Amino acid sequence: GRPRRLFMSLLPKESLRSDAQEPAPHASHCPRCGAGRCFAAARSSRGTSSRAEYLDTSLYVDVRARLPWLVGLMLVQSLSGVIVEIFSSLISDHIVLTAFLTMLVGGGGNASGQTIADLVQRLRTGEVSPADFGSVLAREASIGAILGLTVGACAFPRVSLLSKHAGLVDAVAISTAYAIIVFLANVVAVCVVLFLDRYGQAAVGSPPVVQVVVDVVG
Repeated sequence: GRPRRLFMSLLPKESLRSDAQEPAPHASHCPRCGAGRCFAAARSSRGTSSRAEYLDTSLYVDVRARLPWLVGLMLVQSLSGVIVEIFSSLISDHIVLTAFLTMLVGGGGNASGQTIADLVQRLRTGEVSPADFGSVLAREASIGAILGLTVGACAFPRVSLLSKHAGLVDAVAISTAYAIIVFLANVVAVCVVLFLDRYGQAAVGSPPVVQVVVDVVG
């Protein structure tokens, strides 16, 4: 009515123009709420686009990106066999160590896998970058030390109480090795992820590279 027209005439023209140009938050149709330009619709659209892009990518492209890493690292990992041969006399004197090799290797892989997944996600969101190497390394080294000491302490009763042939020296050696491997896994993961991120290979190359390095060093 007349009072409304009078009120509208008193408003600045800029505000009227901005209100007229500002799109409504629900402008086109959304399958969930029936309205449009909904945030849920936008997220769904992006997710559908990413999914279609992944499924439409040729298998050859993905295989070509992954195969060189696996073949190269398979050759590097053969160094672990050389190391086992060097310490074969020690292993023969403490045969119980062989029963826990998979536990030690798996512990390093588990620790590095967590660090890699966390860092790759943070690199994608921009929370960290290769320029933050020093800060990230110090933080993850501290986390690795705490995790290593804790898990190593848990490994001691596992070895000493639940293994028939393990003595006190074996339990101490295995639990100490476990703690060191977890710590090294975190440190190596940071170095590899941030280095490979400079070349856009952090997501594909980091897991196998870190796994092999931790296997050989551990």
